[in-house]
Amino acid sequence: MLLLDVKIRWNSLYLMMERFCEQFPAIQAAAIDPRIRKPMEKERLAKMGNEDLRKAEEFVLLMRKHYTSTLAVSSDKSQTCGEILPILQKLQQHYTVQEDETAFTRSIKENIWKDLSTRYQKVDIQRFLEEATILDPRFKSKVDKDEVWDRIREAAMAANTEAAADKLPEQGEKEREGYEDEEEEEEDHAPPPPVEQKKTALEELFEEEDNELESFQQRQPLLSLAQRVDQEIQLYKDNATLWWWSKGESLPLLSGLAESFLCVQASSTPSERVFSTAGDTISPERSRILPEKADMLIFLQKNCKFFIVVGCRFAQCTVPLDLT
Repeated sequence: MLLLDVKIRWNSLYLMMERFCEQFPAIQAAAIDPRIRKPMEKERLAKMGNEDLRKAEEFVLLMRKHYTSTLAVSSDKSQTCGEILPILQKLQQHYTVQEDETAFTRSIKENIWKDLSTRYQKVDIQRFLEEATILDPRFKSKVDKDEVWDRIREAAMAANTEAAADKLPEQGEKEREGYEDEEEEEEDHAPPPPVEQKKTALEELFEEEDNELESFQQRQPLLSLAQRVDQEIQLYKDNATLWWWSKGESLPLLSGLAESFLCVQASSTPSERVFSTAGDTISPERSRILPEKADMLIFLQKNCKFFIVVGCRFAQCTVPLDLT
């Protein structure tokens, strides 16, 4: 079936044009069908020709990368704050006007980049995004500014000073006594190995960079420390938090600092999904539901996967009681 553009729906125009190109032969056949009841509509549809199809195909080809970028920053199950600047860099390169392009394509590129270039221009937002990008191991090389690394270093030193000031001697002794027990528990809670799945929007967007890194690693059997870190990061492609979680012992200061940045979502899509869930939960048939019960139901619906994982871990680690 055909799709229609909805102003309040992201990417609806792109999806409508993509479906139009896919179903263009059927649309043409329907336009010349004498059984169409509205002659005026028939005449208007009959005017669509190859030029319209060419423009639609150009539009779809041009906006596909934009569509993929939107899917990447709209995720609520992965870290998106550190993706903003790298995606903007890629879109700037994509929307650069070329000499051999048509006037239609040029106008679209100019208008889109004119709007995108005005986003994230405040100084405090720029500083935050730069620090978040550097703390995201997938894109740490996308920001080439020494001052950003200096700010990260100062923040880590400040966090270390605060932690040392708050730590009591008795707590330190308790930590030393229970250190061996914690090691055994952490071994039991090791992160699961990565599972091969369908490529995410972010992996599709930066597929060229990943392929270049893989080919470089195959040509260089002896890798430096930084290159081995990059190879390790690539295994976790779409989950920076999991990577930092595995580095909690070796890089405790940076790991804690990264959590405070990477927990920020890049778009309002996750909160809008919560509103949609609330609309499904509080229906006319459940109009007498208490606010506390509604909050609990919405919270469980958005976090049910987390509780299932925790429950399974708890069931595996619980020692059965001897009731005899």
